[in-house]
Amino acid sequence: MVVLYKTNLNFDTTVLANSIPLSSDIIKVEKRGVIKRGESKRDRIKRRSKKEPSSNTTGFCHNSLTLVMMNDGDGTLLKKEITIKIFQNGVFHMTGILDEQYDICSIRILMKTLWEDCKESIKNIPEKAEIINRRVVLMNYTTKLSSNNTVAREVLHTNIKNSRLEDVTSHYDPDVYPGVKICIGKDNWTAKIFRTGKIILTGVVSPSECTDLISRLLCLFELVLPQKPKLEHTSSTAALRLMH
Repeated sequence: MVVLYKTNLNFDTTVLANSIPLSSDIIKVEKRGVIKRGESKRDRIKRRSKKEPSSNTTGFCHNSLTLVMMNDGDGTLLKKEITIKIFQNGVFHMTGILDEQYDICSIRILMKTLWEDCKESIKNIPEKAEIINRRVVLMNYTTKLSSNNTVAREVLHTNIKNSRLEDVTSHYDPDVYPGVKICIGKDNWTAKIFRTGKIILTGVVSPSECTDLISRLLCLFELVLPQKPKLEHTSSTAALRLMH
């Protein structure tokens, strides 16, 4: 998932890119066209042709820098790379989050580092560094029907439409998208059902919402599908705990 943190800090991102100390936690810092220190797993991938680094110092990237952290959720998760874009207005944009402990632990370490080691990069230094809010902006889950039978997408779509269920809509145009898009409830929850039985759930912002959506989806299948399917385990790009 993608997580946004808003803080009460404002940065000179060029000074910040040069002053953030590399460590076992912060393994890479880069500001396009200005500086690149350290490396991530992506940098070690061999490519046929290397792109020349951009020398552009204006626009979107000029207002931000990107760093990569290694994090294991304080020892509760598998260690993985977390990519964080820091904007000059104090917004932190985090990707690669598979569990909320990744971003909670990463932001704690990062805020401590910025406040103690990078104060020269902070504009109008406040009395203390504070997180104003945290917002999840993208969370996708995938699951699959446990039956090996394929899903008759046209039948599924037609039966849902004919059922005229409240707060449930179905969209299916195989020329545009191979899955049946089912919207459930008023919170923009969507389930995309494919012929193979694979299901992608979008619009949920917490594990509890995912559980609720799956429950409602199973009730819907009971009504509209000839067979009574069950779901396999649910994997998540947001909240699957990766235990040692």
